[in-house]
Amino acid sequence: MVLRVFGVLLRVAGVLMLVTSAVLGIQAWWSRFSVCLVRGEPPVPGLPEDGAGACVALQDHLYDYSVPQAPWVPIADAAQREGLSLIALGLGVAVVSLSLGGRWFVWPLSVAGGAGLAAMWAGMGEPVWRSGLAGEPVGFVDWRAASALGMLTLLSTPALALLTWFHGGRDGRLLAVFWAAMTAAQPLPELLFTLSVWGSHDTSPLRGFARCAIVAVAAVVIALTLIPVDRRDRLLPRPVRALGRAVRRALPTAAAKMRELDGRLSPSRPSRR
Repeated sequence: MVLRVFGVLLRVAGVLMLVTSAVLGIQAWWSRFSVCLVRGEPPVPGLPEDGAGACVALQDHLYDYSVPQAPWVPIADAAQREGLSLIALGLGVAVVSLSLGGRWFVWPLSVAGGAGLAAMWAGMGEPVWRSGLAGEPVGFVDWRAASALGMLTLLSTPALALLTWFHGGRDGRLLAVFWAAMTAAQPLPELLFTLSVWGSHDTSPLRGFARCAIVAVAAVVIALTLIPVDRRDRLLPRPVRALGRAVRRALPTAAAKMRELDGRLSPSRPSRR
């Protein structure tokens, strides 16, 4: 009972940190790219006054608040918020990974994978936060060293998604979605996705927003694990619940039909003499 209560408290803390990360990240993103969506004054002087021109200009790496590298033009407190967002994301992942259950080997592997991912996010966020406070790039070498962990975390988080799907216990599928979200939120997948949706000569206006949206989804998924299994379906609209029941009833029949069809199409084995 004590361990269960401790696990619940960890997940609640993890959800709060993930939500905090998403909110701070959205605020930082809005400071830079709001002119791409609504009319307003450019966030820094010297940019075109029209929204389209300012949006294109702001896509230049000169205004990247998430990479502490010169040359750099700070935008309000976007770098501070982004740095705190990444640090909160790292802490949230670490706390959630400590609360995961399932088969005996799931917990240590989740903790190890979560620690690596948390180190990457927090290690990237700390120099970004310091750069925002200093008003100039600080700690780019530290940022680059932390981002290099992404080569390992991109392998570990998909593996954890598969592990929890099959061996994560009653919350296994929800936890698999969480680790899948943590895979999609990492810098390289986010970069490829945002450039494919909203192309750019440098930084897509969706960069940063996509990560925060995915983190928000991950927070909702972990929050759902706090609800008893028999009550989760009640949160869905009635048509969705009816569709889910129909699909579950149809799956055994469909599987039987597939086996029957496979038996008809498969050639019979020649008898041995």
